[in-house]
Amino acid sequence: MAHPVTAFAAALVLGLASSFTHAQLPGTPDPDFGIGGRIIHDFHDANDRANAIVPLKDGRFLTAGYVVGPNISGPGSSPNFVVARFLSSGLPDPSFGNNGHFELDIGGGVDAAHDLTVLPDRSIVAVGNLSPQFHADAAIVKLTPDGELDTTFGRPDGLGGRTGWNIVDLGGSTIHDDGIAVAMQRDGRLIVAARTLRPAGPFHYHRVAVMRFTTDGQLDPTFGASHDGIVVLDHFAGEQQSDYLTAIALDQRGRLPGNDSVTVVGYTASANNAFIARLTADGELDPTFGTGGRRTLQWSVSGGVHSGLNTITGARVLPDGRLALVGTAGDRGFTFMRLAANGAIDTTFGSNGRTTIKFSDPSRNDEPAALALQGNGRLVAAGYAINGASGTPQKDFFVARVNADGTPDASFGDGQARVIVSLAHPTDEAHAVAVEPSGRILAGGYVEQSGNQDFAILGLAGDPDRIGWYDFELPR
Repeated sequence: MAHPVTAFAAALVLGLASSFTHAQLPGTPDPDFGIGGRIIHDFHDANDRANAIVPLKDGRFLTAGYVVGPNISGPGSSPNFVVARFLSSGLPDPSFGNNGHFELDIGGGVDAAHDLTVLPDRSIVAVGNLSPQFHADAAIVKLTPDGELDTTFGRPDGLGGRTGWNIVDLGGSTIHDDGIAVAMQRDGRLIVAARTLRPAGPFHYHRVAVMRFTTDGQLDPTFGASHDGIVVLDHFAGEQQSDYLTAIALDQRGRLPGNDSVTVVGYTASANNAFIARLTADGELDPTFGTGGRRTLQWSVSGGVHSGLNTITGARVLPDGRLALVGTAGDRGFTFMRLAANGAIDTTFGSNGRTTIKFSDPSRNDEPAALALQGNGRLVAAGYAINGASGTPQKDFFVARVNADGTPDASFGDGQARVIVSLAHPTDEAHAVAVEPSGRILAGGYVEQSGNQDFAILGLAGDPDRIGWYDFELPR
């Protein structure tokens, strides 16, 4: 049971807890986190990957992804859906799940978590895919605060309770579907954005699906025009082009905006288009955004001046309703942009509406995967860059930060708004980023070593962020 403290006491506790972090230069690996600011965690001596990070108010943090582990029945192993909790030091939290993690396999197929959120009662909702047979379905899983399945949620278990999870077959029995992002609306209902496939001619192409679930894990028939709880968006760049969803745009605290609207972002790979769509709280396209609730961006260069994006891999809703984006374009770096609340490009941001932070040489791509928003308005993106410092080019964790106005943050990292860290050889990739109440920045993903991929988390010194978070609580 949590013990409430006043906002002043919360600020004092957080200030003390983070005093060492603040004494370091922003972007410096935190020596109190893991080993030299790094955690590498191997669950079953096989492949593991972290896809999402959520910091908790007491300094612990959650990660979600997959681990290759034992099948639920029969011999062998397969990728399993996993949620893990770590202490602020970076050690696994033994009070959570099974020695620090919860692992789910329902049929011996490929299962994975892609995103998670923490509800006001401290329960945890994670989304991804579960495979009951030979294909994956979009999945939502609810856990208690201690890392056990919540038996009041999901499908009936045949014993008078519920399974703790639900799956939705969006595309049919031969189609793979994936839950990519999750958010809670103000009344507790849950939004899940997913990837599915739809036929066009002789082939199937990726489409964006948005679903709403009731608080007990059932599809909500009041969401969307089809009254089945599911909205599948029409293509953004052509019927025979695949649209890849990457994120839901959330605010600094990981929530939807106050009106519960849902903004999804992604890209159409073969068309070099980035897309944004905004739905109202009940699943209708929002006519106040873009053209009929949708807009696309495309990279171009004229007279040496770059504009637009080819992909969007992260997005955040700002307090005034504007939208911050990170993605890639022809200049091959981490490109930040900002849109007005109506979807128009905000040319007051950066240089002519955009800023690119790049580490590797011009012939190589630096790939952002996620975006975090600090309380002071700064934007932090994480992914990977190609680092040739060792003589052999390799992927390394890359974190970049820009100021609220889009200018590169010269106080961060190497003085050019960049931090690159080699966690292992030959491959490191960050897939998630978050900012803790203390201001510490966490980037999570995987490293490849000895032929296996392992969970990897990097902790960097940052700025004071959510000091005095209004609902901060400390456990007894």
